Amino acid sequence: MKTPKTLTIGLALVLAGALSACGGGDAPSAETTRSASAATLLDDDGNVLPATGAVPADDQARTRSGLYASTAQAADLVRALGSRVLEVDLDCCGTGAGGADLAVKIAFGVQAAADLDNDTPVLVRSRDARLAAATADRLTDAGYGRVVMVTP
Repeated sequence: MKTPKTLTIGLALVLAGALSACGGGDAPSAETTRSASAATLLDDDGNVLPATGAVPADDQARTRSGLYASTAQAADLVRALGSRVLEVDLDCCGTGAGGADLAVKIAFGVQAAADLDNDTPVLVRSRDARLAAATADRLTDAGYGRVVMVTP
C-alpha cells in the first residue's frame, strides 16, 4: 500500500516531468532578464542609447554629453542592474548648488562603498532640469563615463 508521502513524491516527479516537456521548466537566466530589461537604455555593449523623446525642450537644461532617459527607462535600468546603478536625486538634499554638492558627494560615497567603477551608470534626477543638467556635466567632468539625466 502506498503512503501519502510516496504519492506526493510521485506526483511531484510527474508534474516536474510534464513541466519540462512543455518547455516551462527553464526560467530565463538573470543575465537574460537583465539585458532584456535594460535594452531600452543600454545597448549590448553597455553604452547608453540616445533617447530622443527625453531631450529637454529648454536648451539650458541639456547636458554636454546629450545622454537622457525617460523615467520609465531609468526604472527599467534600476530594475535590471539594481545596486550597480548610482542614482543622484537632487531633490533629496535641499535646493540650489549646495544641494547638488551634497548629492554629488553622496554619489561618490556610494560608489566607494559599493566598489563601483567610473563606468557605472549614473542617473541624475531633479525637478529643476537646469540643475540636473549642470550636475550631470559635473559628474561627467569628474570622470564618470555614463551619466544620464532623467527627464519627466
